[in-house]
Amino acid sequence: MTAGMVPWTGSAPRRARHLIPTGLPRRGEVIAVCAVAILLAHLLLAQLTLVLAIAFAVTGKASRWRRWWLLAPMVGGLAWTLATGLDNAVAGFAAGPSSILWQLSGGHLAGETGHPLTGFTNAQHWLPRQFPVALITGAAEAALIGWLDWLHTDEWAVPPPRPGLIAAARRALAVRAIRAGAVVTRDGCALGVTPSTGATVELRWADLAHGALVTGAAAQDVTVGGLQIVHAALRRRKPVFVFDLGDMSVAHAVSVACEATGTPLLPGASRRQGRAASEPLASAAHLAADIEHVARERTAMLLPADSAELADGACAGLTSLAADLRRIGVDGDALVWVPRGERVPPQALAALLRATPESGVAVLVGTTSAETATELSGLAGTVLIYRVTGRDLAATLAARTGTRLLPLPLAAARAGQRPAADPWQASPAPGSHGSAPPGDLSPGGRDLVASPVIPASALVALGPAEFVLAVGMPRQRLITGLMVPARLPAARLPAARLPAARLPAARLPAARLPEAGR
Repeated sequence: MTAGMVPWTGSAPRRARHLIPTGLPRRGEVIAVCAVAILLAHLLLAQLTLVLAIAFAVTGKASRWRRWWLLAPMVGGLAWTLATGLDNAVAGFAAGPSSILWQLSGGHLAGETGHPLTGFTNAQHWLPRQFPVALITGAAEAALIGWLDWLHTDEWAVPPPRPGLIAAARRALAVRAIRAGAVVTRDGCALGVTPSTGATVELRWADLAHGALVTGAAAQDVTVGGLQIVHAALRRRKPVFVFDLGDMSVAHAVSVACEATGTPLLPGASRRQGRAASEPLASAAHLAADIEHVARERTAMLLPADSAELADGACAGLTSLAADLRRIGVDGDALVWVPRGERVPPQALAALLRATPESGVAVLVGTTSAETATELSGLAGTVLIYRVTGRDLAATLAARTGTRLLPLPLAAARAGQRPAADPWQASPAPGSHGSAPPGDLSPGGRDLVASPVIPASALVALGPAEFVLAVGMPRQRLITGLMVPARLPAARLPAARLPAARLPAARLPAARLPEAGR
């Protein structure tokens, strides 16, 4: 496993902090005095602000919306203030408090201390006039209350925010666009949407440079995920090599995608020429020539790989292509799709994954086999995970999501384990060394241990079309999303009538023939 593919550990989690230190003597009494003073100040100076602040704070707490939603009442209050006039709005906001203070300072209440509420008798007249400014101040106070609640809570105990109306609208637009065929993004392809924000989940071409693994328990999810990436690559006119492993549905889907995007599709050399298995050198020669042709003309090809010998030959031919590209300094800008990685000899597939980085040949491997996924997960720079069933595989893939520091009981609960009675006797967390106590992972906290960002139990519980995208290189990213299949566009001109685009870079040298018997 290369260094760039090692799961990353986030920074130490934020611990709860308090504006009034917890060790302060008589802290409870101090907080009570401050609360009473704030309440009295609002009752005397900002009555409607108090009501609106409480209403906004309760709404934000119950809905778990991000505090950005408070900008709506702020903007509304600002617009109302400008429409009314700043002088009029401020005068309306101060009318009630000035009347109350005048009464209490010796007005009509002089000598009548038994009637302290006399200043509120005309509230029905001056209270509505506070609305324009109160919307602004109430929303600001609610944001302050929300921030204090966040500050007083440990990072791992803060509930995740719920998507709001903006996220729902953004998600609907993104889903509609992807389903209509907008699978190509500026830097890669669109896999689906993020439910929490509605943003499009983008798999960048740079994320595929060190290989990618698509795995899950359902073959349909794995195939659709790989085909989505192939579709985007064809739309970008990348050279595409697809291992033909005898699955007619995959071959048909690739043919339809090539026809819809106007990409010439070249069948495998052994099938196109009718070569028999008894002519390995001739078949290898034709395969190498076809691979070079596809890479140079930026077309697509079905590589015959429905036997161990043919799969070895396909891997060897692509490995040779990657070596040639590195030697002459040309970015191949190609995609290799292995839809059923468990049907390819593991040694040949592992060698291909190791040989292609730095050549511009991205290898995309799909598999439903737990054994194959476990073996290849350490070789792929990117992992696209659908629901898995094996606990061991889920634990292996969970490690690829990175780690975060959590309290020992919470980490054990997420892992489905019972926490040790003595933290010093607990087993070392991922990333720790030897028998060092878990607390050594976090300065100032012996109770924190490293735990996967997405636990194995969450990978086992993924719903239909839900996935986790963990990118290790070139920049570490972790995204949870919902797969949205893209509709293929209408077919263009027949491939035979469409001139093939050529690489602007130098022509590739003649591809080396793989050794006999490989």
